[in-house]
This record gives sequence, C-alpha cells and structure tokens, in this order.
Amino acid sequence: MLESLGLDERTSSVYQLMVLHQDWGMSEIASHLDLAPQDVRDALDRLARLSLLRVSSEAPGMFSAINPSISFAALLTKQEGELEEQRARVSRARQDIANLTSEWVAARETHGFAERLIGVDAVRNRLDMLAEEAESEVISFMPGGAQSAAALAASRPLDERHLERGVRMRTVYLDSVRNDRPTREYAAWLAEIGGHIRTTPTLPLRMVIADRRTALVPLDPGDSKQGALILMSRGVVTALTALFEVVWETSVPFGVQEAQPADDVSAQERELLRLLRSGLTDEGVARQLGVSVRTTRRMVASIMERLEARGRFEAGYEAAKRGWL
Repeated sequence: MLESLGLDERTSSVYQLMVLHQDWGMSEIASHLDLAPQDVRDALDRLARLSLLRVSSEAPGMFSAINPSISFAALLTKQEGELEEQRARVSRARQDIANLTSEWVAARETHGFAERLIGVDAVRNRLDMLAEEAESEVISFMPGGAQSAAALAASRPLDERHLERGVRMRTVYLDSVRNDRPTREYAAWLAEIGGHIRTTPTLPLRMVIADRRTALVPLDPGDSKQGALILMSRGVVTALTALFEVVWETSVPFGVQEAQPADDVSAQERELLRLLRSGLTDEGVARQLGVSVRTTRRMVASIMERLEARGRFEAGYEAAKRGWL
C-alpha cells in the first residue's frame, strides 16, 4: 500500500498494524504477520529513521505511530522535490537533443545531403534546375488529380528538351486524370516523343527524382505550399527510387484501359472501398483519388447499386464477400 512512498511491503504492513492497533507491541505484530521478531525490529527501526514513529511516553521502550497526514508530509514533499528535479533534467535533456538535432540538420545541409526550400516559387525554381541538370532519367509521382491545361502546356518545352537530350521520363499520375481531356492530350503527345506515363488509384506523395541521385519531396505531403526538401543521401534516394519502381510495376500504362469484368470493380473503385473502410470521409477519399466529392459519391452509389446494397455498411459486407476488399 505504501510502497510508492519508499516503504517495502513488510515495513508498510508493520506500520499499518501500528496505526490500527496502537496498543500492540512487537510480539503481537510478529505473530499477526508471521514474522520473526528481528524482522519486526528492523521494520520499526526503518520507520523510526523515517520519522513515522515516536517513542511512547506512556510505555517506555514502545513506539507509537504518528498521524499519517503529518508523518508522510515530509516524505511527500521530498518526493515532489525529486520529481521537480527530474522534470528539470528531462527539460534540459530535451533542449540538448533539440540543439543536437539542429546541428545534425545543419551539418547535413552543409555537406549537401539535404536542402530545404521554402515557398512555391523556390520549389518551382529548384525543379527547373533539376530538370535542366538531369542526364539520364527523371521519374516522378504526380498526385492531386488532373493539372490545368496551362500547366501542362508550360511543361511541354522542358519535357521536349529532356527527351531530345536522351533523358528518360517516367511519370505516375492518378487514375482520375484519364477523365481529363487536356491530360489525355498531353499524355498522347508525350508518348509520341518518347515519354512514359502510367496511372494508379492513389499515390503516397508528390515526388521527383533525377538520375537516381537527387529527390525532391514536400515538407508536408498534405500542404505542398509549405515547401520541399531536396534529398541527396544515397540511402534515402535509393529507398524512394525503389518505392517508385514498385508503384510503376503495378500501374497501368496510359492509353491502356484496365480490364474489368462486369461483376468486378476497377482498381480505382477497389481503392475507394479500401479508403472508406479505413475510416476516411468522402472528402478525404476524394483528395486521395484526385477527384471531386461529387464524383466520389457517384462512384459509391454505383458500387452500391451493383452490390444491391441499401447502405454503406451492407455494401462493405457484400464487397468483402465478393473479394473486392
């Protein structure tokens, strides 16, 4: 009971008996707890050292327990002081770690392992530099759905220069861009001059990798406006390149329509069901798929109709039965 205050189980038991039975002596306590007299004597000595007992004025050689609210006040104060000291040590350690982390990041930036870009303009400028400096290959993930016709038109001269210099280009978009006319036209044009585009239901983040040596990723995948990181660590870039290759192999080439049996779902619909099962709202699913909320709800309604389900819960159950999930 009192172990949290630094008393072992035996000493705590002796003290409790002395509180409950103030007229008991050592022999009664030893008998009740089935302890040797020496064990009880050791416990009493410890309690006396902690100022939890006082010598009885009525029975010389006997001890009496002090009121617990008084006797334990000093112990509690001591423990509170130790806790404050521990908090102070933890706070100092946390600050030391933060300082070391800052030095670590600064050292990596100094040695060319990372570069932080703040703001959209800085990111665009750095992307242009990466593209111009690329010698053999540029690979990228492009989540977020279809790009504007203006943005696609602006990228054409740069893409053309890449391919003329023999730089291989591979890009993975979301499946939703297949429904966007400017993107279809851009993909057809890029394929004609040697570029490669594939699509997949969802992508983990926006990413560009040049020559398998330099990678650009967002500081915050949920808000690209915050800026980006340029990564040049061989281990990190190798891992990101491996991620790209896995996604590339499972993506569908642009211009090729995924085969879909009448009683099955497309990869995009299957991903929609998986995202809904994970607890995402319609808005969250729409962001992941790169479509509007209205399109998301229309897809859900279509799936429910094919499953003859009256609600989303029933649709999830039927989809699982058919192996769609």
